[in-house]
Amino acid sequence: MKRIVQLDGVRALAILAVFLHHALKLKMMWMGVDLFFILSGFLITGVLLNARRKTLGQYFSRFYERRARRILGPYILTLLVMSLFFGLAWARHWYVYILLTNLLLPLHIPHPVAFDPLWSLAVEEQFYLVWPFAVYFLSEKYLGRLAALLVVLAPVLRGVFHFHEHWAIYTLTPFRMDLLATGALLCLAYRHRRAAIERWGTRLGLILLLTGLAGLWILSRFGISTYGNTRVGNVLIYECALFSCLGVMLWALSGWKVALLRWRPLTYIGQISYTMYLVHLGVLTLIGTRFSPALTVVAGLTVTIAYASVSWYLFEKKLLSHSSPVTQAVPVH
Repeated sequence: MKRIVQLDGVRALAILAVFLHHALKLKMMWMGVDLFFILSGFLITGVLLNARRKTLGQYFSRFYERRARRILGPYILTLLVMSLFFGLAWARHWYVYILLTNLLLPLHIPHPVAFDPLWSLAVEEQFYLVWPFAVYFLSEKYLGRLAALLVVLAPVLRGVFHFHEHWAIYTLTPFRMDLLATGALLCLAYRHRRAAIERWGTRLGLILLLTGLAGLWILSRFGISTYGNTRVGNVLIYECALFSCLGVMLWALSGWKVALLRWRPLTYIGQISYTMYLVHLGVLTLIGTRFSPALTVVAGLTVTIAYASVSWYLFEKKLLSHSSPVTQAVPVH
């Protein structure tokens, strides 16, 4: 699958939404993470399908080597840099920071608030441990069926299981796997029905986006939110968010009126979005309440982009110098 430039713009929309959610406490902008998940499921599935022609050893070794090259460097650097400002107390639970950071919030494991966003990184990593095996050993037909099953199973699990707080539903992989699976299904559809997506994607995407947003508005009128932690809310809120994010993806893949998503400043933000995601809450925490909300956004975004840019050009780009263009396009947040 060739690089789809406008998906860098989608990635930028996702990180900017998450940033504004934390900077201004804007409701539902956390959906940027959901958009990241669908985008990641789409791109990772494409990369894996393209690699199936390789031998079993090459398939797994090259995939995990490239994922480690993309993820670990900026991640470890972020832990070190943030420790300069927030101390090393978090290291008492060092083992959680290996594939299990989505346990920090539901188990109330002490950590700097700057590390809150790391939960989604664990969801991605856990996905990487399982999905390559499914892609390699299943035909595309059965891979699609598996993805469809996961899309259905996740909301069922959110309705069946109930916890004292909302964090378990929000951060644990079984309850969020429908997003990654939706991305995988979209990848399969795009590979085999690209013409249909380019023809109908904009209209269907708009319908899904508006349906999702309308559903969220209606739920809010009844006082149903993620923090309310009700079974109904845990099923419907995340499904509405999925609809909205899938709508954005379909619009982007349709190629209609996507010049904004290909705008160079936006695609650049998409390119450095991984490190922006890793550090943005730490930056906002350090800025605190020193400025007005508007200045907080400007100052926080400026520092976040500056740090991510330095990291990209001096560190990450060199790590990725031997990776294929397609692999470099895959987002990890």
